[in-house]
Amino acid sequence: MAISGIGSEYNNVYESTYAAQKNEAAKKEAPPAQTGKAKDTGEKAVSDYYSYLQKNYDCMSKGNVTVSSEYLKKCSGDSQKAKELEDFLKKIPELEKQGYEQLSAQNKALGGTVTYYQQTWMVGKDGSIQSTVYSVTETGMTNAERMKKSMDERLEKQKERKEEEEKVQERKEEKAEQAEKLDGDTEKVSVPEAPGQEITVKYVEAESELEAKAMMQKEKLGDAYYQKFDMNV
Repeated sequence: MAISGIGSEYNNVYESTYAAQKNEAAKKEAPPAQTGKAKDTGEKAVSDYYSYLQKNYDCMSKGNVTVSSEYLKKCSGDSQKAKELEDFLKKIPELEKQGYEQLSAQNKALGGTVTYYQQTWMVGKDGSIQSTVYSVTETGMTNAERMKKSMDERLEKQKERKEEEEKVQERKEEKAEQAEKLDGDTEKVSVPEAPGQEITVKYVEAESELEAKAMMQKEKLGDAYYQKFDMNV
C-alpha cells in the first residue's frame, strides 16, 4: 500500500512537470500574433470592398448578384480584376433589359405576355458568369404546349444556323485555298481573336410570381460571399 502511495505521488509530480514543459514548448512553437492580425486585415479588405460594391451598384444592394468569396478576395487585392468585375456590374441593367425584350418578343410570337421577369447572376471563383431568368407568361396555351412550340422553333433555328455555318466554313476554306496558291512562299502568322466574356443563361418558366420567387430562393452559389456583422456592436 505504501509503495502504491509513493507511486501515485511520483506520477503526479511527473505529470505536472511534463505538462509544464509541454505548455512551454507549445508557447515557443505558436505562430506570432501578427498572423491573426494579417488574416483579420485581409477579411476586412474583402468586407470593405463588398460594402463598396453594394453602395455603388444597385444589382449588388438588391441581392441580384452573388460573388464567390474566393473571387471577391482576388478582386479586393487586384485592381485589374476589380475593374473587370465592376465593368460587368455596370452592364447588368442593359443586359437585363435586352433579356426582357428578347423573351417578351419570343413569347409574344407564341401568343403570350410576360407578366413577371427577374434575372439573377452568379460570379464563380474563376470569374465565370452564370445567369438564371425567372419569368411568368400569361397565354392561352399551357406551359407544356408553349414549351413544345418554343422548342420546335429553337430546333428549326439551330438547323438553319448550322446550315449557314457550314456555308461560311466552305467559303473560308475556298478563300484559304486561293490564298495558299497566291502566297505559296509567304509566311503566315495567325492572330488569335480577343476572348470575350462568356455568360451562361438558364431560363426558368414558373406558373406564378410566388412560385418564381420560391425557386429563386433555392438558387445557391456554393462559396458565395456573405458579409459578416459584429453582433457586439
